[in-house]
Amino acid sequence: MRSKWFSRNTALFILASELYAQKPTAAPACSAVSLDIALQAGGNYAQRVNDLTFKVKTLLPKSGEAGWTFSLEDAEGRDYIYPVNPPLRFNPSQYLGRAYGESARQSLSSTRELRFLLNKADYERFWPLVTNALWPYSAARPDKATEEYFTELGKLRTGLLRLKIVKSDVTSDDMIRSGEFTVEFVAPSDTHFDPQLKPYPEGCPGKIAAP
Repeated sequence: MRSKWFSRNTALFILASELYAQKPTAAPACSAVSLDIALQAGGNYAQRVNDLTFKVKTLLPKSGEAGWTFSLEDAEGRDYIYPVNPPLRFNPSQYLGRAYGESARQSLSSTRELRFLLNKADYERFWPLVTNALWPYSAARPDKATEEYFTELGKLRTGLLRLKIVKSDVTSDDMIRSGEFTVEFVAPSDTHFDPQLKPYPEGCPGKIAAP
């Protein structure tokens, strides 16, 4: 009797294991869209992604070497990339060109992976912490401003932006002539991307790791 019980339960265990192994994997919980961008020096670009617009704007520093900055902006012109990509000062990650000690050639050779805020509610809740981290002497708890910023940053669910340099033309004296880029946006699958873009499944990024 015991032998029959053991055999029957072993068979059930094996069957359950096989059924589990055959179970299809869940679809990725995020979707992605990508943009292909080609710009001559001095050119600008804008493309609606969802309720945010990706913009590449010409940057003309005092030294005169043209480059670009890029942002993901809402209708009020607020950038959803900058707040969640420390350091908050002297950060060249949103520059395509000479900036903060990087040459234009170096800048246009570097792939970026940056986070972005997903919605207005997160932006408005998180922005005061950015302000406190930038100017802690104005914060309610100056000695905790940086810690509070990074603590909340680690809790946020964010999107992921990948910018890949496809081609660049930079002169020997570090002047940009042109650049070609591919930009991918990864966001939760319920994100309403612009109709002209074609979303595809993609794995979601993890939480932002503490420094």
